[in-house]
Amino acid sequence: MIKISTMTTTFRDHREDGMFTSYPESIRRCRAAGFEVLDLNMCSMSKAETNELCGDDWERYVDDIIAERDRQGIQFYQSHLPFRNASIVKFDDPVAEAFFWDMEHRALEITAKVGAKWAVVHPVYIPGENDWQKQIEHNHRIYDGLVEHAAKLGVGIAFENMVEFDQSRHRFAAYSEEMIALCDDYHCETVGLCWDFGHANTAMPERHAEGLRSLGKRLKCVHINDNRGKSDDHVIPFSGNIPWEELMPILTEIGFEGTLNQELKNYNLPDDLKDDWARFTASILRKLQTLTLNVR
Repeated sequence: MIKISTMTTTFRDHREDGMFTSYPESIRRCRAAGFEVLDLNMCSMSKAETNELCGDDWERYVDDIIAERDRQGIQFYQSHLPFRNASIVKFDDPVAEAFFWDMEHRALEITAKVGAKWAVVHPVYIPGENDWQKQIEHNHRIYDGLVEHAAKLGVGIAFENMVEFDQSRHRFAAYSEEMIALCDDYHCETVGLCWDFGHANTAMPERHAEGLRSLGKRLKCVHINDNRGKSDDHVIPFSGNIPWEELMPILTEIGFEGTLNQELKNYNLPDDLKDDWARFTASILRKLQTLTLNVR
């Protein structure tokens, strides 16, 4: 059966004081909530002041993460690398640009150190460009160095499908066909895809099942979250209008080997409620687990 998973950001942000929970504490609390597999979310490494892994002593913090991983008996299957606005080719400030890519490659190294198999990234796009090949070439220019570094570390890069609210202003990588074209253009086993169910519900709701099924063995990771197709809400499954009963069996049909990994927003939830919230979301994911078995 496909295992359930959650991101370390489940306990990250503090509503009360603007601070954040350490990775080791997040790991402990995720395990107590019922999760044995985690996604090491490092998105906040895009800003030095919001992540301890950005400092000169980052390796000490990674050692703490690994030690807590082993104490709790959990596994990291995937990570999420830092990202920026996907239409930005580079920052105007060369210092900011160098920092971003330093953190991107550091996050890859951390992914390898904690034993995760895949690192999720956001495809970039050229606004207003309708030629897929030009969009794919643009992604090669931006990501080829990262893909090469990842392969040397024994980590795969999984491109994530993107959100889209206005089809008159289409953005590349919102549709499954574009994701497949991007993935296949790399011609290597260390590049795969991540399917965000909420993003797909905004971009291609009528073709969601068809799109998911078409990914086949390219699909390496998922982001489980819900919405009603109007905004990228990242709410608990069954809170929106995504047809989970139809979609979950497809994961089994296509031989998906990853985890049911949730990516939910709970930033405004008081910290003393998050443990109960996490246990509840684990029970929701276990319901999705049972749905993956309903293959016709």
